[in-house]
Amino acid sequence: MTKYWFLLLLLLSPLVLAKQSKAEVTVYAYHLQPPLIIDIETKAGLYFEFTQHLNRLSSKYTFNLVYVPRKRIEVMLERSEMNGILLGVNPKWFKDSAEQKYLWTSKVFDDRDEVVSLKSSPFEYQSADSLTGKTLGGVRGFYYAGINEVVAQGLVHRIDTVDEEALLAMLTKKRIDAAIIGRSMYEYSLHDSLKETVFHLSAQPHDKYHRRILVPKNQELLFHHLQDLVTTLDHDSKWQQKVLSYQ
Repeated sequence: MTKYWFLLLLLLSPLVLAKQSKAEVTVYAYHLQPPLIIDIETKAGLYFEFTQHLNRLSSKYTFNLVYVPRKRIEVMLERSEMNGILLGVNPKWFKDSAEQKYLWTSKVFDDRDEVVSLKSSPFEYQSADSLTGKTLGGVRGFYYAGINEVVAQGLVHRIDTVDEEALLAMLTKKRIDAAIIGRSMYEYSLHDSLKETVFHLSAQPHDKYHRRILVPKNQELLFHHLQDLVTTLDHDSKWQQKVLSYQ
């Protein structure tokens, strides 16, 4: 019997060692909104699903998702204190359109920012300038290309809230003329009847973009490994089905 257990241990030890040898990587995220992050305690949401999917694909790393507010993320990046990766972001949100400051993977999935108003007073967005004189709702700390600039010029009044669900509540109370809402959140959170009878989507969205992964430049080996995994996602039926299940 002792010999049997010894042989079993020899067979299992490579698997145990392989699991233990995986380096741990913190996956930071600041979008505290469904379906991206639905519940932190129960680890529900598309970002958690993606992190778990990475763990299934990767033979080198174990990924763990952590929520950190946007402002704290900016401080970490400015001080080069981010010991991990940032999920679900785009170069232009971090003044890195040329992709020189950080390393950027290919897209994880597509998304867009909709301009939402009330059907009783619909607004059609054409450009940031078309918001002149309007009161716009946004999420605190979020950067909206073109809009941040006209707000800074005093042409548009912006009111910020903690999340996009609060923006919809402000819109129904007519405290704002329009709000910037992520399409993924809009589709996931709102019942069809509300979309049809209460809210109006501008024919032109504020922005269309790829949600990608930001990797600090001092983590080049990790970046190349991630890039190899992310480039498989477009042809990964399990991942594509998972994305669709949140729409």
